[in-house]
Amino acid sequence: MSTAPRYIPRYTLDDYNRWEGDWELIDGVAVSMSPSPFGPHERVVTELTRQIANQIIEKHCQCRTYTNLDWIVDNHTVIRPDLMVVCGEQPERHLERSPVVMVEVLSESTRERDLTVKRTLCLENDVPHYLILDPSDRSILHVTGNDEVAVDAAQPLSLRLDDQCEIELDCQKLFQ
Repeated sequence: MSTAPRYIPRYTLDDYNRWEGDWELIDGVAVSMSPSPFGPHERVVTELTRQIANQIIEKHCQCRTYTNLDWIVDNHTVIRPDLMVVCGEQPERHLERSPVVMVEVLSESTRERDLTVKRTLCLENDVPHYLILDPSDRSILHVTGNDEVAVDAAQPLSLRLDDQCEIELDCQKLFQ
């Protein structure tokens, strides 16, 4: 066994901005985002984005959906959720405040991180709605504040985006 001290780098946002490829930065640790998601994952993200974006337009909500935008949580944490909803002032570059809705669709390569680290980030940063969707068992978990509810996919799910806007997701269509 070596007696040499172990060096574990702790990266920052400046480091992150110089990297090529798809990465997340979680508490100073670089996390690769490859390989790309599989078909069931992308179908769920696409359907959810369609439902939310259509209702935002129909109801004239001052919100937008983002599927490939970095959320800069702090100088040592940058994540790229599968989907975010941002209300009010829209980002010109990356999001630097909490989204109203954050969504992760589970896959084998991201399952543990989505269920633990990202859940904690949402709770610590007061994200009103964190949705965790699992295409393998067609389940939806809605995390809000210290509450967590398994959503009945046969029922619609209402989400209040701001004081002026509430949308309703058709959960049955998400996994078709």
